[in-house]
Amino acid sequence: MTVFLFLCFWCIASVWNAWLIMKTMEFLIEVSKRRTMRLLMLAACFALAKTVIFVGDPVNIVCATSFFLFAVKVSCGGGLWKKAAIGLMYTSVFFAFNAIRDNYIIYDIRLLDRQPMLCLTLTAAISLLFAVFLYVCIRKYAPDEDYELSDSMWKLLILLEATPFSIVFSIVILFHRYEMENNWITTTYEYAVILIFAFLSFISLFWCVLVLAKQQKLEHQSMLAEINGKYYESLEQQHFEMRRFRHDFANHIQVLSVLLPEQRDEYIRNLAKNIAVAQPLPYCKDTTVNAVLSVKKNMMEYHGIHMEAAVDIQEELPFDKTDICALYANALDNAMEACMKLEEECTVMLISKARKGLFCLEVRNPAAGEDPEALFSLSGKRKSGHMPPTSKIDKGNHGLGLKSIKEIVERYGGGMELKTEGGIFNLFLYLPLSGQSRENPV
Repeated sequence: MTVFLFLCFWCIASVWNAWLIMKTMEFLIEVSKRRTMRLLMLAACFALAKTVIFVGDPVNIVCATSFFLFAVKVSCGGGLWKKAAIGLMYTSVFFAFNAIRDNYIIYDIRLLDRQPMLCLTLTAAISLLFAVFLYVCIRKYAPDEDYELSDSMWKLLILLEATPFSIVFSIVILFHRYEMENNWITTTYEYAVILIFAFLSFISLFWCVLVLAKQQKLEHQSMLAEINGKYYESLEQQHFEMRRFRHDFANHIQVLSVLLPEQRDEYIRNLAKNIAVAQPLPYCKDTTVNAVLSVKKNMMEYHGIHMEAAVDIQEELPFDKTDICALYANALDNAMEACMKLEEECTVMLISKARKGLFCLEVRNPAAGEDPEALFSLSGKRKSGHMPPTSKIDKGNHGLGLKSIKEIVERYGGGMELKTEGGIFNLFLYLPLSGQSRENPV
């Protein structure tokens, strides 16, 4: 009965161990949603945790490393250098831990000879505790789901991994595990110190990945803030020109009085067109919203797109004006871009409210060739899904609109959802009207 209980505990702990390792990986790299690929990755994580690493035994570590790296390559998304860096990091940190566990914590020959089931159970328990510790730490400091480091950064991480990785492999493959002393087999404890330092090196590399991802996010936020600032400045400049035009209206009247009839008609038409473009429409009580919607409505009408807006905002919004501008302008720019791909007449519908402590914005537009499933959701916490890719040729300089919206929503602690249903693309977001921006410290 005792043996059965030990085996049950070992099986349950081992499965949980493998599952926790795979979940920690999903914070750093995308694991395929296909069932066969996930089972393969789970089996590789099981092997990673349960492989016995003895000093002087090269077979286990070579076979387990090859299997795990293969599973990462076929089961995970991202570039080759990212897969290699994450795969080597995991194999190295767990095999360094396993070597310490099997040679210096658990595997005492005398204990194994007398109580093998106890040794097996302790091994499973220690491995599970380490997996829980790693999961809690990585989850707490995990980067955004769509983070991405450059290939040169991943290559640098591989280079940093090379030295401790080589140390672990060299100790396991090239050195002998035991010495004979007074007819007893004793462990050579000098290796333990080296393995511990190698293990700590890999833990620091995990931290490096997290810090680099956070730093990249801050740089990205800075870039988006600069873009939104320039957008807002251009809008302000346009309204300055409009005010100057109204100030000079008396001069235009004087010019009209001396022009010939044919010239006067052309002058009036141009003048009326400029007034229509510049005149802000009173959609709500927030001047920034009025300015953005006026500009975007005229731009859409120029391209033959009709825009309907239902705005219920009874006072100035408590958000930064550049953020307000970015939310409305990027949402409408994306809608206009989608409509311009279609040949038929299109209508963009905008609904916006500020009530009961929440600001809501919804934009609907016809869409072609979109996935009918939900594309992305965000409610203040990590959710599965990805930002839809840009359709523009210059992908490096485009596709920032939704990322900018997402960054603002996250910063104010709001929620966002994108979906396509019945050929209509729908963007919905909300922000608490407290107006407090949350920064993400590194």
